[in-house]
Amino acid sequence: MRWQEILDRFRPVTAPGGAAESAEHVAERSGPVLELAPVFAALDADLDAAARLTAQAEALAVERLEQARRDAAADVARARREAPAREADAAASILADAAAEDAALMQRARDDAARLLDARSPRVAEAADAVVATLQADLGAAS
Repeated sequence: MRWQEILDRFRPVTAPGGAAESAEHVAERSGPVLELAPVFAALDADLDAAARLTAQAEALAVERLEQARRDAAADVARARREAPAREADAAASILADAAAEDAALMQRARDDAARLLDARSPRVAEAADAVVATLQADLGAAS
């Protein structure tokens, strides 16, 4: 700012003439609004652009939020439709696994029984026949 412009900001409060003892700042009479009006006028275009960008961003956010809500509702509806089939598939898989495990366990029991039968001595068969005969006799006498 030039020297003269600084001095022009002050006006004498007393009658025109020589230098006065008191002076009032021009800004105090006209206010800062008048001084800053050109600055604010220059910023109006930027403020309008910022307002447009803010409005666009808000509209985009609302649109994306609504789309996310629609997508979530569609996902929930699809999950509810598919739930019975998935539960049935899971139950069938569990039953198939249990059946396979039962079959393997039964085969191990058969193999163990066959090994025991092969390993028995001939006297075991005679003892078993004697036990069966005794039981049959006792049951026949009891009836």
